[in-house]
Amino acid sequence: MTTTKPPARFVDVVTREHGEAFADQWMEFSFDRGAITEACSEARIVEWRADPGNDILAYYANVENEIAQRVADQVRSTVVETFVRLANEVLTRERTGDDDV
Repeated sequence: MTTTKPPARFVDVVTREHGEAFADQWMEFSFDRGAITEACSEARIVEWRADPGNDILAYYANVENEIAQRVADQVRSTVVETFVRLANEVLTRERTGDDDV
């Protein structure tokens, strides 16, 4: 059985600019929705006191936010490069129909 692919237009080459847009949006959405800071909390690197006051909660949140931001800053370049490489591989495969690409 042959599957017909829907018509689509792809860029000729996925560039670093595409990768940067992807990385920036991913990070922005992750921070805006709290996903990246929640992931930091789930790593359980901060032991919460039984009854922390608002000042302590704000302090812990600031520490976790700084860690998450510094991780994001470090991995951004890798995300950009990986996105470009993998997106080009997938789009090349889709253009040529070659599953071995």
